[in-house]
Amino acid sequence: MKGFCYRCGHEGELLDGLCKICYTHMNPLIEVDNEVHVEVCHMCGSYKRKLWQDPQKRETYEIMEEIAYFGVKDNLKKANKSIDVEIMPQEPRQLPGGKRSRVEIPTVVFAKGRLVGEDNDREEERHITVYLDMVQCPRCSRCMSNYYEGTLQVRAMNRFLNDKERIELDDFVRDEAGKRLNKDRMAFISKYIPQKEGLDYQMGSMGAIRNIASAIKAKYGGKSIETAKLVGVDKDTGKDMYRITVAVRIPEFKLGDILEHKEKIYVVSSLNESRVYMEPVELGDKIALVWNEIDKSAKLIKKGEDCETATVISITPDTITAMDDSNYEIYEYNNTIENVKEGNKIRIFKNEEINRILEIIE
Repeated sequence: MKGFCYRCGHEGELLDGLCKICYTHMNPLIEVDNEVHVEVCHMCGSYKRKLWQDPQKRETYEIMEEIAYFGVKDNLKKANKSIDVEIMPQEPRQLPGGKRSRVEIPTVVFAKGRLVGEDNDREEERHITVYLDMVQCPRCSRCMSNYYEGTLQVRAMNRFLNDKERIELDDFVRDEAGKRLNKDRMAFISKYIPQKEGLDYQMGSMGAIRNIASAIKAKYGGKSIETAKLVGVDKDTGKDMYRITVAVRIPEFKLGDILEHKEKIYVVSSLNESRVYMEPVELGDKIALVWNEIDKSAKLIKKGEDCETATVISITPDTITAMDDSNYEIYEYNNTIENVKEGNKIRIFKNEEINRILEIIE
């Protein structure tokens, strides 16, 4: 359609009443402000998009490029989906006013494409300045103020944790918390409180507390109990606010220990978050008990590490002959163990009625 451009008066082909030059000026491929501000935490380096997030990069300049890139991308609108956009952060500049308050990153935006009604692609270039506004993110603010949503208590059943368990479990809890920080920014430990009976951790996330409790039970077995306490009312929503306490109790026994259940003797063969699997020391079927049943009907007879050892001195197709390493008595066992050899050390369990091989040690 030909006519006069209503903006400049040029006569020729028109698009929406405008000549090509005016149409280009009035209908850019992209819209973005010349200045973009991004909040950045001066303590942990996280930055705010819709939500606060940790940078994917590790080097300082790479982190700044990442922040500038997403700062522009989140504030940029394309005229249509087919337009190609390239965002190119330039070298950051430090401005007067203190290293935590005046940082800017010049950024070039290049766009290529066409709008509806245009015959050919066109190109646009914009120069944007991204300002880093240094603040303290909610996570760091809460962490510095010892904020917590609940307490994780790590205990053992019917006893206190020993020193070895304290070290191992503390390392495990901190490692699991570190893993969860990638998905849950509030999964920090705000306070560690060692107790004589176990370990206490005040944490910033209820979800992290529950997840770590499950991870402990999955690895060590045991059970957990969760309680909640009303601590106030949220000013914004009017909803009640609670703090939870999750108490995890690992079993007093571990793999290889000897338990008594319904007057039969078993060795613990495996365990997980829900069950304990046990094999009879004498002939019989393997059984699985839930933790509540273990509490009620099973008791620890002997630690596996405290069971006697013996040395295999001869083997026949039917018999294994071994000498007790403590009193040098000779015992004969049915040959039901694979790959046993003369000279092997074996662990045995014996009482007034039973004398059985538990495992080959070496």
